Amino acid sequence: MIWMQRPPAIAIVSFHSGAGKTTLLEGVIRVLSRRGYKVCAIKHSAHNETRDAGKDTCRLREAGAVASALLRADGSLEVRSRGADLSSAMDAVSRFNPDIVLCEGFKDSGLPKIAIIDHNSAPSLQLQSVVAFACRDVVPPAGGIACLPCDPTAVAEFIVDRFLELGHKGVLVDRYGRRILGIRMSLTQKCNLNCIYCHHEGEKSPSGEMFTDEVLRILRLARDLGIRRIKFTGGEPLLRRDLGGIIAYSCSLGFDDVGVTTNGQLLRERALELYEAGLRRINVSLPSIDAGAYRSITGGDLGSVIDGLEAVRVLGMHVKINTIIMRGINDSAVDDLIEFARRNSSMLQIIELEDLNLDKGFFERYHTDLSEIEQMLSEAAESVVERGEMNRRRVYVVRGLPIEVVRPVNNPAFCAGCTRIRITSDGRIKPCLMRDDLLFDLLGGIKSGWTDAQLKTLFMSAVAVREPFYR
Repeated sequence: MIWMQRPPAIAIVSFHSGAGKTTLLEGVIRVLSRRGYKVCAIKHSAHNETRDAGKDTCRLREAGAVASALLRADGSLEVRSRGADLSSAMDAVSRFNPDIVLCEGFKDSGLPKIAIIDHNSAPSLQLQSVVAFACRDVVPPAGGIACLPCDPTAVAEFIVDRFLELGHKGVLVDRYGRRILGIRMSLTQKCNLNCIYCHHEGEKSPSGEMFTDEVLRILRLARDLGIRRIKFTGGEPLLRRDLGGIIAYSCSLGFDDVGVTTNGQLLRERALELYEAGLRRINVSLPSIDAGAYRSITGGDLGSVIDGLEAVRVLGMHVKINTIIMRGINDSAVDDLIEFARRNSSMLQIIELEDLNLDKGFFERYHTDLSEIEQMLSEAAESVVERGEMNRRRVYVVRGLPIEVVRPVNNPAFCAGCTRIRITSDGRIKPCLMRDDLLFDLLGGIKSGWTDAQLKTLFMSAVAVREPFYR
C-alpha cells in the first residue's frame, strides 16, 4: 500500500520494439536470484498482450482487475496492470519486500533506466534518467553514462553495484546504532508565505544558498555513502528555478525515494515540469482548509494550493498533506481536514507543533498534545500499520485514507528511530533539527577544493556525534 517503503526500481527500455528487453530482463533476474537477491518484475501493459491473451493473468484483467501477477518458479514476481499504472504496481510488489524491482518498458517514467542500443539507435540524452546503455555492438559513450555489454551478467553486476550494495551497506551509522537512510536538504530559506508556526528547518541566519553544481555534488556524495532517500525543502523549494534539474539528477543517481515539501502556492504552474523531471512524491503543507483561517496563518491564498493539488492529482503523483496542529486554531477541524485529504491527496500527516525558532510564548500558547486525536483515529481506523524505518510511526487507515501522526516533542521513541540527517540551505550538515551547536561546513569544504574523500569524512564525522535530543 502507499505507506510502505518502496524498494529500489530500475527500468529496462529500448528505442524500438524487438530490441531484446524481455530476454535481457529474464537473464538479469536469473543472475540476481542465483546471488540471493529477491527480485520482482513489472511489465508495461502495452507489451506482449498478444502472448498473454487467453492466459489467466490476461483473463483476470479483462474481468476488471486493476492488476494481475504471476509468481515464477525462481521467486520473481511479474505484475501487469491495466492502464500502465506503475505506482499501483510498485505498491503491490512492495508488499513482498523485494531487494529490487525490475521494470520492462515505462520509457516515460521517472525511473532510472538502462537503455538497450545498437549502431542503429545512437545514444539519446533526451531520454530521462538513463544511468547506463546496454550496447549490442561498439557504441561511443555519451555524457559519461555507463556503457555495458548487452549481457545479463554485466547488467546485473552494474545493478548490484549501483542500486543494491550501496543501498544496503549501512556505512553511516551513529554510535546509537541508528542508520542514516535519508537526507532532508533545504534548498533555500526564501519563502512566499509567512507561516506563524514556521521553524525554518532549524536554521538561524544562513550565510547564503548553494549553487546548483554544489547541490549536485552533495547528492552524489550522499548516494555513494549509502543514503537511500532525499527530501528537498525550504523555505519554499519551488522558488528555485533549478529544482527540476536537481530532481532529474537525483533520480538518475538511483535514490529509492525523491520527494519535495512545498507550501503549494506555485505548484500548479510547476507541477508538469517537476513530474517530467521524475518527481512522483510530494508533501504539501496545509494548516487549514478554511480560506480565511489559511490566510491568517500563512498570509497566502488557499485557492492556489487547491489548484496545485488538482494539478499533481491529475498527473498521478503521490501527495501527502502535512498539517501542524495548533490549539485553538485548527485542532477542532480534524474531521473536515480528513474529508478534504480523502478527496485531494493520497495521505494525511498530522504533526505536533515543535518549540523551535518560534516567538516567545507561542509554543506554550498553541502546542497541544496529539494523544486525543490519535485515540480518535485508533477507534475509527479499519487497520493500523507501523512504519519500521520511519521512527516506528503508526499509520491509521480511516475510511480508506492513510493518516500518519508525528509526535516528536518529548518523545524518546521518535528520536531513537531517527534515520535522517539535514543539509542546511547554506550547505552545512545539521545532525539534529533541534540543535544549533553541531554544524559541519560541507559547502566550505567544497569551496576550499576538498576531495570527495575529505568531504565523505566530514559526513561521517557529523554522523559520529549524532545523539537523540529526547532520551
